[in-house]
Amino acid sequence: PAPEARPVPWEALAGEAAEAAAVVNGTSVGLPGAAPALPGLRLRAGQVALDMVYGDTAFAREAAAAGARVVRGEALLLRQGEHAFTLWTGLPAPAAAMAGALEAARPRSHR
Repeated sequence: PAPEARPVPWEALAGEAAEAAAVVNGTSVGLPGAAPALPGLRLRAGQVALDMVYGDTAFAREAAAAGARVVRGEALLLRQGEHAFTLWTGLPAPAAAMAGALEAARPRSHR
């Protein structure tokens, strides 16, 4: 059967994340003024860890240290922008130019 995407109750997060093929941080964790990390989270090699928050967050650092494939919020922003450009203009998105603009605009603290 195909993998199932589903939300997990906060109290079950640690155990469920350890077994999942992909873990998505769709919370406010990592944003300024929010909790810096997801408590008890156990990530592993072979997982995909998608962080919707921009920058170098504790979630992304922990995922990388565990050997997971990390997809940061900036990559999500870029892909959404590419799809939106094509949807609205009917033209192929200038992906390389968009990636360059994103990198140039990124604060040094997020590089």
